Amino acid sequence: MLPKALLIVIISSDLVEVEITKIYFEIMAACQTENAAKFLSKIKDEISYFSLDNKILPALTTQDIVQISGGPGSGKTELLYHLIICCLLPDTPWKGIHLGGLNKRVIFIDNDLHFNLIRFIKVLEERLKYQFSLNNYTAPVHEMSSFIDDRLKLLDIFRCSNCDKFIEILRYTETVPKRKYLLIIDGIMSFFWSNKMRMSYSSSKIPDFFTIVTSVIKNISKNHGLPVIVTKRKLMQSSNSERSMLPAVWRNLVTKQLELVNNGIIGNALDIVVHNTTSNIKIQCTISSNCGFKVCH
Repeated sequence: MLPKALLIVIISSDLVEVEITKIYFEIMAACQTENAAKFLSKIKDEISYFSLDNKILPALTTQDIVQISGGPGSGKTELLYHLIICCLLPDTPWKGIHLGGLNKRVIFIDNDLHFNLIRFIKVLEERLKYQFSLNNYTAPVHEMSSFIDDRLKLLDIFRCSNCDKFIEILRYTETVPKRKYLLIIDGIMSFFWSNKMRMSYSSSKIPDFFTIVTSVIKNISKNHGLPVIVTKRKLMQSSNSERSMLPAVWRNLVTKQLELVNNGIIGNALDIVVHNTTSNIKIQCTISSNCGFKVCH
C-alpha cells in the first residue's frame, strides 16, 4: 500500500502530463528500495515550470513543445525576439535593477533565414532603456554595449539551407552537455516539400525527413529537460486543411499551440492577436519599430 503522505506529495507536486500509472509503479518500486524521496526529487527536476512569459505562454514546462503559426507578416519572428530576450536577460538585479529574465542559454535554428541580428540588438537595447527609465537610471554607452555583448554570449544561432543541415544541427544539439536552455526553431516546415520531392525522385529509399526531425526533437526535450519552441508559416485559411498537411507523428508531439493574426496598423504599431488554441485564450499585442513585440496590459 502506498503511504498516504507520499500520495499527498505526488498530488501537490508540479507534475504535468505524466502517465500516472507509470509513476505509481515506479514509486512503488522506489519505496521498496527506500529511494522514493530521490525519485520524487528527480521528477521535479525533470519536469518543472519554465517562466518565459506568463501571459503569452502560461504554465510553460520543461517538457513542452510549442508551435507558433501565422501567415507572412504576422509577427512570428518578432515574438521570437521577445522570447529570446526574456530568456537571455539576467535573473538577478543588475545595477540594482530587476530585468525579469531567466539568464539561460538559447539555441536558435534559423531555417527561414529571417533572424536579423541588428534588429534584435535594437529591440534588446530599447527594452533595456525602458527598464532603466523606470528606475531613473541612464546607462553610459560603453556600459550598455558591454552588457549587450555579455548577453549575446548566451545566444547560439545556426542557419540551415537544407534538410540535411537542419538534421545535422539537431543531432549536434543532442550532444550539448545537459544544462538548462531554450531551443527555438524558426521554420519547422521549411524543408518539408523539398524533401518530399527528393523522396519521390530518389531511386533508393530515403528515411522520412519529418519523422527523423520529430524523433530528435522529442529526445532533446526529454533527455535535456527543456522546452522547444518552433514556428510554422500558415499557408491555408482552413485550420483543418493546414492540420492535414502535418504528419501525425508531429501533431502528437506538440503540447501547446499559438496562432498569430495581424490586424493591421493602429497608430504607430501593428496590432497583433496571439491566440492560444490550447487554452482558447486570446492576447492583444503590438509590434513597434522601436520596442518590438509587446503585450498590451
